[in-house]
Amino acid sequence: MKYDPLNHVAVHFLRDMQPLRVASRNERDLLRLIWKSPGIERSDLTEPLDLTQQSLHRIVARLHERGMLVFSHSETRRPGPPSPELTLRKEWCLTLGISVNVGSIGLCLMGFGEPLEKMEIPQAGSSLSAEMERIEAAVEELLARRGAERRDVLGVGLAVAGHRMLETAFNCPLPLAHWSLIDLAPLLGEQLGLPVWADNVARTAALAEAIFGVGRDVADFAYIAHLHGYGGGLVSGGMPFRGKFGNAGEFSVLFGRQDYEERPALGVLLEHLRAKGRLNLTLKDLKNEKLMDWDGVTEWVDRVTPAHNRAINAICAIFDPALIVLGGELPHSLATMLIERTEFNNLPRHGVLRDVPRLAVAQITDAPGAIGAALIPLFETVL
Repeated sequence: MKYDPLNHVAVHFLRDMQPLRVASRNERDLLRLIWKSPGIERSDLTEPLDLTQQSLHRIVARLHERGMLVFSHSETRRPGPPSPELTLRKEWCLTLGISVNVGSIGLCLMGFGEPLEKMEIPQAGSSLSAEMERIEAAVEELLARRGAERRDVLGVGLAVAGHRMLETAFNCPLPLAHWSLIDLAPLLGEQLGLPVWADNVARTAALAEAIFGVGRDVADFAYIAHLHGYGGGLVSGGMPFRGKFGNAGEFSVLFGRQDYEERPALGVLLEHLRAKGRLNLTLKDLKNEKLMDWDGVTEWVDRVTPAHNRAINAICAIFDPALIVLGGELPHSLATMLIERTEFNNLPRHGVLRDVPRLAVAQITDAPGAIGAALIPLFETVL
């Protein structure tokens, strides 16, 4: 039987048993508005939700009874009857985000849409069961920091580096071969005793950037994830666009095998610098903002600039976004160097150039994949 995370959500989070739901469509629309505008007055929700005042009051009262909303009153009252200000109660539920990258596993504990705690543990070895046990221990530590238990967790988002395959399986880079071609959500769900949703780590990082970063005011943007590999994600209408097979934004597909060593992937930079004598470097060491001063870095940037420009122009031609974000684990200094070398294929026609997207460095640089992953259970059930 196909794994459905909703079947594993704890009963105390559910609104209905048949069908299984945490919140109705109207409740979800209301909760998302409050999440985006904390402190919004109840009277200001009627028009955007297209609900009668009676229906709105009934929905708000039900959510408040369930402990999902906090009421407060402004000291500077407007004329007319008082209307409570509404905020999500962050203690109502916790969610967990887990991102599996080459060399590191990031974790984020989130309280009803607000990041609370983050942690990173090394990714090493070739035993999936051992790494899942270490993830479980890290989850217990995160929960202990907040005095919380697993029953407080609505769900888990798992983000994995690699192409999405059937169900929740991924085809990962070689160092993550033991994570590859296995239906991961049911395995991790059994390990943690929690419902698990899974996605590609580049897309969850794009989601984190859409909600908390430079993309929060941009409906349509592309996110380039410079990790061990070279991938990305597309955000359309403020939400990730996954495509039919869940692989929209896999920018490495732009390059044939003969071009792989020319991509601006950090795994390629790592091998380049090791060849220059820095034999013990790891991907984590590349987060150093003084990286641009190291011997060989400028040479590498010049070498991969044509591939960078190919990807940028392909994104412009196919997706036409307002913004392209350079993110992943790319240091700010390296991202700036690539942006400065960007050349758009923009020949004038009748003396006029077409509009091109703005390029920006990601603002969410600490565990973006895990932060975005922690949002997935909320977007799948509540928001």
